[in-house]
Amino acid sequence: MPRQFFVGGNFKMNGNIDTIKSIVSHLNDAKCDSNTEVVIAPPALYLLLTREHLRSGIEVAAQNVFDKPNGAFTGEISVAQLKDSNITWTLLGHSERRVILQESDSFVAQKTKAALDGGIGVILCCGETLEQREAGKTIEVVTAQLGAVAREIKDWSKVVIAYEPIWAIGTGKVASTEQAQEVHASIREWLGKEVGGEAKEATRIIYGGSVSEKNCRELAKEKDIDGFLVGGASLKPAFVDIINARQSSVATSSLRSFGAMSSPPSFDTLKGRQQPLADESAAQVPTVDTVTPPHNWIRIRIHNKDDHQHIYELLEASYSHPQALNSVKEAIIKLAQVREGSFFPTHNEHSKPYEDREKARTISPTHPLHRTIKVLDPKVDKVGDEDRYLKHLTWNEPGLRAEREAHLTADPERWHVASYVSLQGALFAHHAAPLLLMLCENIESLTYSASPYSYMPDDGGEYTQHILLRTLLRNNNGQLPDKHLQRLRHVRILPEHDLWYDDDRTYSHMDVLGQVRLFHRLPGIESIAMDGIEIHGGADYQEFMPPATSNIRTIRIGHSMLASDILASLIRMPKQLEEFAYSVGGRDTRDGGHDMFSARTIGKALGDQRESLRVLDIDADDQLTDDRHDIESHEEFLEQRKDYIDDPYWYDEWFKLDEEASTGPLHVHDLPDTRVYDNTIGSLHDFAKLSELSIGVKLLLGPPESSTPFRLVDALPQSLEYLLIRGYTRGKVAKYDEAIDELIALRAERLPVLREIQGVEESIPSTEIEATRRRWSPVRYGEGEEEEADYWKLEEGDQSWA
Repeated sequence: MPRQFFVGGNFKMNGNIDTIKSIVSHLNDAKCDSNTEVVIAPPALYLLLTREHLRSGIEVAAQNVFDKPNGAFTGEISVAQLKDSNITWTLLGHSERRVILQESDSFVAQKTKAALDGGIGVILCCGETLEQREAGKTIEVVTAQLGAVAREIKDWSKVVIAYEPIWAIGTGKVASTEQAQEVHASIREWLGKEVGGEAKEATRIIYGGSVSEKNCRELAKEKDIDGFLVGGASLKPAFVDIINARQSSVATSSLRSFGAMSSPPSFDTLKGRQQPLADESAAQVPTVDTVTPPHNWIRIRIHNKDDHQHIYELLEASYSHPQALNSVKEAIIKLAQVREGSFFPTHNEHSKPYEDREKARTISPTHPLHRTIKVLDPKVDKVGDEDRYLKHLTWNEPGLRAEREAHLTADPERWHVASYVSLQGALFAHHAAPLLLMLCENIESLTYSASPYSYMPDDGGEYTQHILLRTLLRNNNGQLPDKHLQRLRHVRILPEHDLWYDDDRTYSHMDVLGQVRLFHRLPGIESIAMDGIEIHGGADYQEFMPPATSNIRTIRIGHSMLASDILASLIRMPKQLEEFAYSVGGRDTRDGGHDMFSARTIGKALGDQRESLRVLDIDADDQLTDDRHDIESHEEFLEQRKDYIDDPYWYDEWFKLDEEASTGPLHVHDLPDTRVYDNTIGSLHDFAKLSELSIGVKLLLGPPESSTPFRLVDALPQSLEYLLIRGYTRGKVAKYDEAIDELIALRAERLPVLREIQGVEESIPSTEIEATRRRWSPVRYGEGEEEEADYWKLEEGDQSWA
């Protein structure tokens, strides 16, 4: 995969509010090469200002970061603070810090490790003095600086190396293209020898040192110069010219050598002939000369037939203009179920000529998509031979599509063919989705829904695995030839859709843990969100997730109905959970019941995250059940585990990989009790970072008829800044009144940073499950009519191509 061009702008200690705003405004309005990744580094004081005003698609970097977590380090900035401010990169090892502030190679290496571990990309600077160059020590000096880093880190995927000869920084002198290329090539060889072949090919090495709009184009032509780190010129309008120094580069020589591909038979005998069509004519394999450059999409969607043309354009771009895929930041994947038609049979006498033609169509061994799908390693994954895969991918090749649509328009029996065409279109989308997700390397946000892949067309068998799910599982666990989705930060998982039993009054079944494990180990993943879901007892689902295996920091689940043991697995899954939100209600369950929700189970799971949790929001008082139900469920689990003859279906190769990396017991109730619960969530006094708490009064203090095992003022952490209590009305329950009155009286003394309490003077209701029950009222003749209810509607947001 070609390396994406990278241009960084280092403002150093320059600028003020007005000039920073002016630079940002100019960048926002400029037409920048979408195939170039752009990052600017203003002074620390202006990081938030820059991020607030800068358009999406351009990232912001700090000029430095410290190697320690938050603490008593005056004047420093931590990785967590950058992350919290949505600053995604940092410069490290710049010569001005190495020389003026005497930062050692080992210190730079330690800071690099801290940044990468915290999810921040690093622009790692290296370079030699004039004396060292004249003494012939350039490569020795540079590789020593990089070697210190190599001893601290293994993964270089989020490192950009910036070679900056010190004698050229700010002097107006610049290394010749030959000098720069020579050092860059030596660094790349060193990477291959000391780090590995993948790092050698994938790591970007950029040049810095008096780069300007005058010299950038010649430098950009060199094969090992992947961009620039720009100093003073980044403060000027000409910075845009440097960004555009290298327009989309395309390797044409190998593509032009592709030979002829056999085309399928024509439609000449659509009516009246049922024998296979045999005449073939020659057609050219697509090359860069025959492929129109694609749009620079920021958001793509794979959903229905309206998307097919754009999807195929992206597939063509994968071999003709691969850098065009680097502009994609957001993907919407909503795959329909692959199934035969029910009204018109999919396979019939009218569809047979179309089917015969498709069966006879062959794929040339030199078709460029053969190379493209290597990223999926299809033979290892046992999803069938490459030709079968490519036939699905090329179903919407423009010439084939145009010919097919013309004959469908003229075919008086086209309605009998529609089911077959729809089926092939769904297969095209299911095969294109995993490929494009792996090829679009800069995706940061994914909205995802995949319906069951259920079609088995013949005894030979179609793929038995859901291709997209299998690909995501392999990628999540590092089982593909290369790493993909490394910059994915946010995932929203939508319910399955387009199912015959869809009913938007009820929660949708989702294998919650099974879906989350498609992404949970990716290095940049930050948040998972889902809405309107339940786990249906009659369907397969993963029951547990090994704890402390995920990089996810935020989990949000809204308007859903999940059992507390599933939620406990979700809560314990992250290594460091920072935000958790769950709300019940808005729809009804399919069977009219509701899942058990134990305060003790949730409290014990949250206890695993007490060192990192900052925001907690649970609206589930109306779902609460007595703790004894979950305790009985745990006892049943222990008995079942003794009697297992075969492992559960979900105890597969992926679960075992998580299990190997996990710490702590699998079941939440195998954890020791560290506090008294008694039908409450337990005391939160030792949740050291908890600053925002929104919670139902029953979950917090227990049901009205029970005793609370702690004083509320003692159970809240001193870090708490905001408290919202749902379902409390003064004067209704004496124990609630006493606890809250004491809290208000001692608030200033015991909770000095608690600035706001909601739900005390004015009641804020908890969600009522019964409000959205499907009800039937009796009428004459024993029939029923449904009463109206205010059901929650899923808002999916803007999902158009952009």
